[in-house]
This record gives sequence, structure tokens and C-alpha cells, in this order.
Amino acid sequence: MSKIRKSLEVQTKHLTQEEIKIKKLEQEAVFVGNEQLQNPPDWLVDGNATNEWKRLVKEFNKKSMISNLDYNNLGAYCNAFARYISIVRRLGTEVLPAKEPSPLVMLELKYSDEMKRYGSLLGLTMESRLKAGSGLVTNTEEKIENEFGDV
Repeated sequence: MSKIRKSLEVQTKHLTQEEIKIKKLEQEAVFVGNEQLQNPPDWLVDGNATNEWKRLVKEFNKKSMISNLDYNNLGAYCNAFARYISIVRRLGTEVLPAKEPSPLVMLELKYSDEMKRYGSLLGLTMESRLKAGSGLVTNTEEKIENEFGDV
């Protein structure tokens, strides 16, 4: 079982200067630019998807590793989010019989799972963001060590 990774900002463990340097590198290693994310794609399904795109990009712009490479995954996440919201609104507070699964409830679960899957790909969880950064820094360190030895 792998341990949960935390960003440097929320780290509670005392870190050495070397560990801090490595954590900073991990977090910076996965960012490649995000200028394409400033405009939502025209293929988003509705205003809810567009609003979610804008909300996430605004948050990502504060401090994030999401980049232009995530454009399609972000769009797919926003579409799943919009469809999920639509289904939840249609279901409302209606109590459904437990004997037969409602097609709307099945769709609600489907889009919830889709949001989780794309959310993980986008790094919407701290663990997924730091896992990506850690792998890149480890690879860079190995390349440096292989080229220059243990200095």
C-alpha cells in the first residue's frame, strides 16, 4: 500500500532542506503551461459544463500543475459533471423503490464514476498531483546520478 503524498504547503512532518528541495522539484516538474485552458472548448454540453470549466481553470491558475495537455480530460470531466448535475436535479428528492434500480440512478452513478476517473487524471486530488511530480523528480535524479555519479 503506497503512502498518501502531501504538498509542501500542507506537510506536517519536519523536513530537511534536501527533502524540501525535492518536494519543490516534484511539484514544479509536471507543469508545462496552461494558456490553452483559458477558453472552454465549443464541444462542452451546456452552461453547467462551461461554468465548471471556468471555475476549475480559475482555481488551477492559483497554483496548479494542470496544463494544456489536460485540455480534453478537463472537457470530459466538465461534461460528466454537467450530466451528473442534470440527473441529480431530475431525481430531486424523489424516494425510489429499492427493488428496481432506476435508470436515472444508474446514470447518476455512471457519471459520478466518470467524474472520479477524470478527476484523478486531472490531479483534482492532492495524492494524484504529488504522485505525478514524485515520479518525474525520481527519474531526473536517476538520470543525473547515472551521468555524473554520486557527487
